[in-house]
Amino acid sequence: MMFNDALDLFLAKIPAEYPRHMLCYFANNANHGVVLPFLRGLLQALCEIDLAMPGYAEEMLDRLAGIKETGEAQYENLLQYLAEIYVTQGVVEAADRHGTAVHVSHEPGLQGAKNPECEALLVGYWCAIEVKTPKLIEHGRRRSTNPWQMTARLPRELTNAWQATLPRDNPVKDFLVSAEAKFTAYEDHRPGAFRVLVIVWDDFCNEPIAALVNPLSGLLTANSFNRDGTGLAVVYPHIDGIIIVRHQHQIIRATREEPLADGVVDAMRYRHDSFPPKAFIAVPGGRAIPMEVVTALNAIPLAHCMGAEYQPTDVVMWSGG
Repeated sequence: MMFNDALDLFLAKIPAEYPRHMLCYFANNANHGVVLPFLRGLLQALCEIDLAMPGYAEEMLDRLAGIKETGEAQYENLLQYLAEIYVTQGVVEAADRHGTAVHVSHEPGLQGAKNPECEALLVGYWCAIEVKTPKLIEHGRRRSTNPWQMTARLPRELTNAWQATLPRDNPVKDFLVSAEAKFTAYEDHRPGAFRVLVIVWDDFCNEPIAALVNPLSGLLTANSFNRDGTGLAVVYPHIDGIIIVRHQHQIIRATREEPLADGVVDAMRYRHDSFPPKAFIAVPGGRAIPMEVVTALNAIPLAHCMGAEYQPTDVVMWSGG
């Protein structure tokens, strides 16, 4: 698909009249010949993906068009689809090629089943990718007004006196449970593939990291707050690794026509080789993913992101005041 084809599809599907759609501002400008930077980046990403997976652009534009009218709920649904496109663009860019063929597919597995976002051959290894994006707008409001924030669960008797924002860890738990179910089914489709959950957070990436690895209650530890019927920590044997991407705030800035942070030029391009890094966390019980696959996914191990002095207990509480 060429850029002008994608633009025509966008204009045919996204209403230009306010308040019929969250992207009406971009459609209205494009109808008058002005393709704003966010829309250009979105359509370029869709075109790139569609060349590798024909039909992807129209399918995702249909999903975006299905978010009717405007509002906070619609905006957060929009962000979830945009994050999927953002990560899929990076996977397509990194995928192995033989001639014009790109070894990548969209929602692999049984038709009609709940499948991961995509799979790709990366430096010779098949890898399935599931993308999750939390709703953070209301959480961000609490985060900005409370003087303290707890990013990991602590005994209530220790925290009752604090005016603090509580951990945003339940969505992380739900993401793990959902990804485990999808990857369990996917294993029958391609048994040897590695399986990676990508969580697109905002700039406060200490939140999902603490939810996963903090020794007091982290979901990947023996002290996990997610317990089974026997009282043991729930495990996720079909997830080999998790990548935490601090990028949701960039997509928000782009949709608001605001300047992007940290040297990012296009919010819809996944690869970014300077600050901030994407943090890779190996899942206990999962298979060891080769470092060249992690690198292909533009991530580095968590300990390298945090520095040699980092300890998991450092991400329990911080003061916003």
